[in-house]
Amino acid sequence: MQWKNSKIYKNLFNFGQWTDETLKTISLLLGYSLTAGTATAFLNGCKASTSDDWKPTTLTEEEVNTLAEICEAILPKTDTPGAKDALCHRYIDEMITHFYTEDKRTYFKKELKKFDQKSKGKYARPFSALNPSEKEAILGILSKEPKQEDNNPENYDPIFKIIKDATVSGYFSSEVGAKGGLCIYDPIPGPYLGCIDYSTVGKTYVY
Repeated sequence: MQWKNSKIYKNLFNFGQWTDETLKTISLLLGYSLTAGTATAFLNGCKASTSDDWKPTTLTEEEVNTLAEICEAILPKTDTPGAKDALCHRYIDEMITHFYTEDKRTYFKKELKKFDQKSKGKYARPFSALNPSEKEAILGILSKEPKQEDNNPENYDPIFKIIKDATVSGYFSSEVGAKGGLCIYDPIPGPYLGCIDYSTVGKTYVY
Protein backbone atom coordinates (compact mmCIF):
# COMPACT_ATOMS: atom_id res chain seq x y z
CA MET A 1 0.00 0.00 0.00
CA GLN A 2 1.40 3.37 -0.99
CA TRP A 3 1.68 6.00 1.75
CA LYS A 4 -0.49 8.53 -0.08
CA ASN A 5 -3.25 5.94 -0.48
CA SER A 6 -3.26 5.02 3.21
CA LYS A 7 -6.15 5.97 5.50
CA ILE A 8 -3.73 7.78 7.81
CA TYR A 9 -2.52 10.03 4.97
CA LYS A 10 -6.07 10.72 3.77
CA ASN A 11 -7.25 11.60 7.27
CA LEU A 12 -4.47 14.18 7.59
CA PHE A 13 -5.91 16.09 4.66
CA ASN A 14 -9.59 15.60 5.44
CA PHE A 15 -11.48 17.64 8.05
CA GLY A 16 -10.27 21.04 6.85
CA GLN A 17 -7.17 22.69 5.48
CA TRP A 18 -3.79 23.04 7.16
CA THR A 19 -2.54 26.63 7.44
CA ASP A 20 0.90 27.99 6.66
CA GLU A 21 2.45 28.70 10.07
CA THR A 22 5.78 28.07 11.68
CA LEU A 23 7.15 24.57 11.65
CA LYS A 24 9.47 23.85 8.72
CA THR A 25 10.89 20.77 10.42
CA ILE A 26 7.59 18.89 10.37
CA SER A 27 7.08 20.11 6.83
CA LEU A 28 10.06 18.01 5.84
CA LEU A 29 8.20 15.00 7.23
CA LEU A 30 4.72 15.68 5.95
CA GLY A 31 4.78 18.47 3.44
CA TYR A 32 2.86 20.99 5.55
CA SER A 33 3.39 23.02 8.71
CA LEU A 34 1.85 23.05 12.17
CA THR A 35 0.49 25.73 14.48
CA ALA A 36 2.78 27.62 16.81
CA GLY A 37 1.87 25.84 20.06
CA THR A 38 2.45 22.39 18.62
CA ALA A 39 5.58 23.61 16.85
CA THR A 40 7.06 24.85 20.12
CA ALA A 41 6.47 21.49 21.81
CA PHE A 42 7.88 19.57 18.84
CA LEU A 43 11.02 21.68 18.56
CA ASN A 44 11.65 21.45 22.30
CA GLY A 45 11.59 17.67 22.29
CA CYS A 46 8.15 16.99 23.75
CA LYS A 47 7.73 13.23 24.17
CA ALA A 48 5.03 10.91 25.44
CA SER A 49 5.83 8.89 28.53
CA THR A 50 5.94 5.14 27.92
CA SER A 51 5.70 4.27 31.61
CA ASP A 52 3.24 1.51 32.53
CA ASP A 53 2.00 3.53 35.50
CA TRP A 54 1.60 6.80 33.59
CA LYS A 55 -1.02 9.25 34.85
CA PRO A 56 -2.08 12.47 33.10
CA THR A 57 -0.78 15.69 34.60
CA THR A 58 -3.18 18.34 33.33
CA LEU A 59 -6.10 16.32 31.97
CA THR A 60 -8.36 14.09 34.04
CA GLU A 61 -8.55 10.35 33.34
CA GLU A 62 -11.92 10.87 31.66
CA GLU A 63 -10.59 13.71 29.52
CA VAL A 64 -7.52 11.78 28.44
CA ASN A 65 -9.64 8.75 27.54
CA THR A 66 -11.82 10.92 25.33
CA LEU A 67 -8.70 12.51 23.84
CA ALA A 68 -7.24 9.08 23.05
CA GLU A 69 -10.39 8.22 21.08
CA ILE A 70 -10.21 11.52 19.19
CA CYS A 71 -6.54 10.96 18.31
CA GLU A 72 -7.25 7.41 17.15
CA ALA A 73 -10.14 8.61 15.00
CA ILE A 74 -7.77 11.07 13.33
CA LEU A 75 -4.98 8.52 12.82
CA PRO A 76 -6.57 5.05 13.11
CA LYS A 77 -4.70 1.79 13.25
CA THR A 78 -4.77 -0.04 9.92
CA ASP A 79 -1.78 -1.89 8.49
CA THR A 80 0.29 0.74 10.32
CA PRO A 81 0.11 1.69 14.02
CA GLY A 82 -2.53 4.18 15.10
CA ALA A 83 -2.43 7.21 17.36
CA LYS A 84 -3.07 5.13 20.48
CA ASP A 85 -0.08 2.92 19.64
CA ALA A 86 2.04 6.07 19.39
CA LEU A 87 0.63 7.38 22.71
CA CYS A 88 -0.50 10.63 21.12
CA HIS A 89 -2.93 11.33 23.99
CA ARG A 90 0.00 11.22 26.43
CA TYR A 91 2.00 13.48 24.14
CA ILE A 92 -0.79 16.05 24.15
CA ASP A 93 -1.11 16.00 27.94
CA GLU A 94 2.65 16.58 28.13
CA MET A 95 2.41 19.36 25.55
CA ILE A 96 -0.34 21.30 27.27
CA THR A 97 1.31 20.81 30.67
CA HIS A 98 4.74 22.15 29.72
CA PHE A 99 4.22 24.32 26.65
CA TYR A 100 0.84 26.01 27.18
CA THR A 101 0.00 28.98 29.32
CA GLU A 102 -2.58 28.55 32.07
CA ASP A 103 -5.14 30.41 29.94
CA LYS A 104 -4.58 28.13 26.99
CA ARG A 105 -4.78 25.02 29.18
CA THR A 106 -8.13 26.26 30.45
CA TYR A 107 -9.26 26.92 26.87
CA PHE A 108 -8.19 23.43 25.77
CA LYS A 109 -10.06 21.67 28.58
CA LYS A 110 -13.20 23.73 27.99
CA GLU A 111 -13.18 23.18 24.23
CA LEU A 112 -12.45 19.44 24.58
CA LYS A 113 -15.97 19.04 26.00
CA LYS A 114 -17.35 19.88 22.55
CA PHE A 115 -16.62 16.38 21.27
CA ASP A 116 -18.96 14.80 23.80
CA GLN A 117 -21.47 17.63 23.46
CA LYS A 118 -21.69 17.20 19.68
CA SER A 119 -21.76 13.41 19.99
CA LYS A 120 -24.56 13.41 22.55
CA GLY A 121 -26.50 15.95 20.54
CA LYS A 122 -26.30 13.90 17.34
CA TYR A 123 -26.13 10.30 18.59
CA ALA A 124 -27.15 10.49 22.28
CA ARG A 125 -23.83 8.91 23.25
CA PRO A 126 -20.40 10.27 24.26
CA PHE A 127 -17.66 10.36 21.63
CA SER A 128 -15.88 7.30 23.02
CA ALA A 129 -19.04 5.19 22.55
CA LEU A 130 -19.47 6.02 18.86
CA ASN A 131 -18.58 3.70 16.01
CA PRO A 132 -15.84 4.77 13.55
CA SER A 133 -18.19 6.32 10.98
CA GLU A 134 -20.01 8.28 13.68
CA LYS A 135 -16.71 9.53 15.10
CA GLU A 136 -15.65 10.62 11.64
CA ALA A 137 -18.91 12.54 11.27
CA ILE A 138 -18.29 14.41 14.54
CA LEU A 139 -14.73 15.24 13.47
CA GLY A 140 -16.12 16.54 10.20
CA ILE A 141 -18.55 18.82 12.04
CA LEU A 142 -15.90 20.22 14.37
CA SER A 143 -13.38 20.65 11.57
CA LYS A 144 -15.68 23.21 9.98
CA GLU A 145 -16.04 25.22 13.17
CA PRO A 146 -14.66 28.74 12.67
CA LYS A 147 -12.23 30.35 15.07
CA GLN A 148 -14.20 31.82 17.94
CA GLU A 149 -14.10 35.55 18.38
CA ASP A 150 -16.08 35.79 21.63
CA ASN A 151 -14.35 34.86 24.88
CA ASN A 152 -11.16 34.16 22.94
CA PRO A 153 -8.95 37.23 23.43
CA GLU A 154 -5.79 35.26 22.62
CA ASN A 155 -7.24 34.21 19.28
CA TYR A 156 -6.63 30.49 19.90
CA ASP A 157 -7.27 28.02 17.10
CA PRO A 158 -10.37 25.80 17.09
CA ILE A 159 -9.99 22.72 19.28
CA PHE A 160 -10.10 20.25 16.40
CA LYS A 161 -7.16 21.91 14.67
CA ILE A 162 -5.17 21.99 17.90
CA ILE A 163 -5.73 18.29 18.52
CA LYS A 164 -5.16 17.31 14.90
CA ASP A 165 -1.85 19.19 14.74
CA ALA A 166 -0.70 17.74 18.04
CA THR A 167 -1.74 14.21 17.06
CA VAL A 168 0.30 14.40 13.88
CA SER A 169 3.29 15.89 15.69
CA GLY A 170 3.11 13.30 18.46
CA TYR A 171 2.67 10.44 16.03
CA PHE A 172 5.55 11.24 13.71
CA SER A 173 7.95 12.15 16.50
CA SER A 174 7.34 8.83 18.28
CA GLU A 175 9.33 5.65 17.77
CA VAL A 176 6.15 3.74 16.92
CA GLY A 177 5.13 6.31 14.33
CA ALA A 178 8.59 6.55 12.81
CA LYS A 179 8.95 2.79 12.45
CA GLY A 180 5.38 1.89 11.63
CA GLY A 181 3.95 4.99 9.97
CA LEU A 182 6.91 6.51 8.22
CA CYS A 183 8.54 3.12 7.79
CA ILE A 184 12.04 2.11 8.71
CA TYR A 185 14.86 4.42 7.71
CA ASP A 186 18.02 2.78 6.39
CA PRO A 187 20.89 5.24 6.99
CA ILE A 188 23.35 3.43 4.74
CA PRO A 189 24.18 5.68 1.77
CA GLY A 190 23.29 4.42 -1.64
CA PRO A 191 23.04 5.64 -5.22
CA TYR A 192 20.37 8.17 -6.12
CA LEU A 193 17.60 6.54 -8.13
CA GLY A 194 15.09 9.16 -9.12
CA CYS A 195 12.53 6.92 -10.78
CA ILE A 196 12.10 3.31 -9.66
CA ASP A 197 9.28 0.78 -9.53
CA TYR A 198 7.53 1.07 -6.14
CA SER A 199 7.11 -2.72 -5.95
CA THR A 200 10.89 -3.16 -5.81
CA VAL A 201 11.26 -1.17 -2.58
CA GLY A 202 7.96 -1.57 -0.72
CA LYS A 203 7.37 1.15 1.83
CA THR A 204 9.17 4.45 1.59
CA TYR A 205 10.51 6.79 4.23
CA VAL A 206 9.08 10.30 4.22
CA TYR A 207 11.57 12.99 5.18
